[in-house]
Amino acid sequence: MTKKRKNKKRVQNMPCFFTRDLNSDKNKPKAVVARNEKPPLNTRCERTFAFEVREIDEENRRVHVSFSSEKPVERWFGPEILCHDASAVQLDRIRELGASLFNHNRDILVGIPENVVLNETERRCHADIIFDDDEESERIFRKVKKGFLRGISVGYSVECWEEVKAGATSSNGRFTGPAYVATKWTPLEISFVTVPADTDVGVNREVEEFTNIKNVHRTERERNMGLQELCRQLGLNYDDLIARGFSEAEIRSMCSQIQKRAEETADEEDAEKKKKEKDENEKAAAIASARAEEMQRATEIVSMCRDFELDSADYIKEGKSVDEVRSIILNKVKTERAALAAGNVQIVGEAEADKIRAAATDGLLLRAGLITEDKANESANDFRSLSMRDLAVECLSRSGVSNAHRLSDDELFRRAVTPDSQFVSIVDNTVKKSMATAYNAAVPTFDKWCGIGSNSDFKEAAHYQLSEAGDLQPLTQTGEIKFDEMKDSKVSKKVLTYARGFGFTRQALINDDLSILTKVPAAYVRAALRGRNKLVYKTLAGNENIYDGKKLFVADHNNVGIAGKLSVATLAELTKLMRKQKNLRGKETLNIKPEFLIVPAALEAEAAQLLTSTADPAANNSGVANIYRNSLNLIVDAELDDYSEKSYYVAANPADIDTIEVTYLNGNQQPILESQVGFDFVGIRWRILDDFGVTALDFRGLAKNAGQ
Repeated sequence: MTKKRKNKKRVQNMPCFFTRDLNSDKNKPKAVVARNEKPPLNTRCERTFAFEVREIDEENRRVHVSFSSEKPVERWFGPEILCHDASAVQLDRIRELGASLFNHNRDILVGIPENVVLNETERRCHADIIFDDDEESERIFRKVKKGFLRGISVGYSVECWEEVKAGATSSNGRFTGPAYVATKWTPLEISFVTVPADTDVGVNREVEEFTNIKNVHRTERERNMGLQELCRQLGLNYDDLIARGFSEAEIRSMCSQIQKRAEETADEEDAEKKKKEKDENEKAAAIASARAEEMQRATEIVSMCRDFELDSADYIKEGKSVDEVRSIILNKVKTERAALAAGNVQIVGEAEADKIRAAATDGLLLRAGLITEDKANESANDFRSLSMRDLAVECLSRSGVSNAHRLSDDELFRRAVTPDSQFVSIVDNTVKKSMATAYNAAVPTFDKWCGIGSNSDFKEAAHYQLSEAGDLQPLTQTGEIKFDEMKDSKVSKKVLTYARGFGFTRQALINDDLSILTKVPAAYVRAALRGRNKLVYKTLAGNENIYDGKKLFVADHNNVGIAGKLSVATLAELTKLMRKQKNLRGKETLNIKPEFLIVPAALEAEAAQLLTSTADPAANNSGVANIYRNSLNLIVDAELDDYSEKSYYVAANPADIDTIEVTYLNGNQQPILESQVGFDFVGIRWRILDDFGVTALDFRGLAKNAGQ
C-alpha cells in the first residue's frame, strides 16, 4: 500500500505529458518525461486567426469575439490541438486578470475581457471585449468597427500535453493521431492584431521559445518556429519593433525579406560557395547587411502607408522598394482626388458611395432641422449648404459627367433621376429617414391599451379562445373517472392594406423644395398612425356586432353600467361587472380588474381629478377616501368625442385577457415606403403602405358607462 502511494507521488511530480500509442498493450495513457523534441510546458504561446466578430455594441464600446477553437495547427513538433473540454480550458485567470492588447504589446492595453465562456457545443471560447476610452484604445476600436483590424490572437500557456501517436485516438475519444493535444491550458490575454484573414498573407500561428534554430535557411521547421525566436536569430529586437508600432505581419514580412537578402548577398560574393555550407561569420555579415537595408526600407514604407491609412504588410512582404510604394500611393491619391474634385469632400475608409449617401442624407436633414449636428454624420456639414440642384450636379460629377454644372435644369433632372443614380439613392434615403423620425415621434393613444397581434398573410385568420377546465370530481367506489370536454370560441381577424402616394418632380429640384423629402413623408406617417387610432376607437365606441353576433357593449355581455356621471360609484360598478365575468362554460369567474380608464377629451379634467384626488370628489365629507386614486391609467383621445362626450370606458390589461387587438402583417408595425423612378413620367414616386387590422377579440375585458 505504501509503495503504491510513493510511485503515484513520483509520477505526479513529473511533467504532465502523456502518450497514447495504437500499438501499446492496453492503449492507455502513460506518463513520460518530456524531452527537448517534445513541446515544453508552461511556456507562453500565441495563436492568430481570422477575426470573427459576433456583435458590436458601439454605445457601450463592447465587441463580442470568438478567440479559440480546436482547429489543428502545424507546429515544429507536429499538429497541435487545443482541447475544448470543460476540464481542459482554465478560464479563471483570464476572467480575473485578463487583458486585451494590441499586437500582444503589454504597453498597449486597449480593454478588458468580460463574459469569458466556453461553448462546449461549438468547441470555442468566446468573450466580450470592453474597450477603454483613451486615445489609443479609441483608434483600435474604430479600426475594429470599420473592419480594418481583421486578426484576433490569444496568448496562452499549456500545463499538460497528450501525445497521440499515428492511428491512435485521444483519451477523450475525439482526436486521431498523430497530434499533440493540450489537455490542460490557460488563456492569458486576447490581442487585436494587424493580420489579414487570408491564410496565405497573414493568418499565422506562432509558438515562442520552443526550440533553438541554428540555421537561418527557409526550412519547414524554420517557417513554423516562433516569431520572437526568428527575430532573435536575425538580430532584431521583437519588443522594440512592437513598441515602435510594427505589427506582427509587418515584422514577419521583414524577417522574410532579411533572409532572402542574406542569401542573395552571400551568393553574389562567391558562386563557388553556393555548393558549400557558409560559415557563421559570412552568414552573420550577410544578415547584418540585409537587416540594415530592410529596417530602412520597412520603416519608410510603414511611415508612408500610415500617413494615408494604408496597410503596409503586403508591400513589405512583396519586397517593393520605397520608390515603388511611393508611386502606388501617389496614383491612389490622384484617383481619389479626381473622383472628389467636384465637391472637394474628402471621405475615406468605407465604400465611397455608401459614405457619400450617408453624409449627403444627413446634410439634407440638417438643413430641414430634423436632426442636430451631434447626431449627424461627421461629413454632413460638407453637404449642408448644397441646394437640391447643387447636390444633383455633385452626384453627376462624381459619376464622370464633367460638364454637369453647365446642364440646364431639365437636362440635369433627367440625367440625375435614373434608377441607379447616386442622387436618387440620397433622395430616397432622406425620405426613409424622415419617415422613421416621424414614426418615432408620433404619440397615438391606442397602443397604450390595445393588444398587438400578427398575421402572416392577408387571409382571414382564426383566433381561438379556450374555455376553463371542469372542476375535479371525487372518485366513486368503482374508481370511475368522468372525462371532461372543454369548449372553444373562434374569432376571425384580417389584415388590410391602406396606402397613399406622393412624388418628387423637377419643380421641387428647381425650387429647392426640401419639404417633399421631409415634411411630406412625416405627414403621411402621422396619417397612417391616425388611421389606426381612428379605427380602434370606432371599434370601441361604434359598438358594432362582434364575433357572437351581438354588439360589443350589450346587457347580455354584462359589461354595461347604469348611466351616470364619472365617479367613484360608477367606476366601482364597472369594476364589479368586469370581475364577475364568466369564462366560456360559465363555470369559472375570471376575477379580472380594469387597468385603463378611457375617456373623450370632454371628460379629461374630470377624469384626471378623480384619479388624483385623495378624497372622493362626490362626497360631502373630505374624510371619505378616494379608493381609485392612482389605480387606473388614464387614456384620453378626442376621437371618442365624435361618438359621445359623456361615455367612458374601462379596459383590462391585454396580457390578462383579450380586448381589442391591432393585427400587423408579419408583426411589422412601421409603415412601408416603396419608391419608383418613372419611365412614363419624369421624377420619383413613393407610396406608403400600412398593413393592419383591428378586431374586438373578447368583450369580457371591456366595460362601458354611457354617462349623463
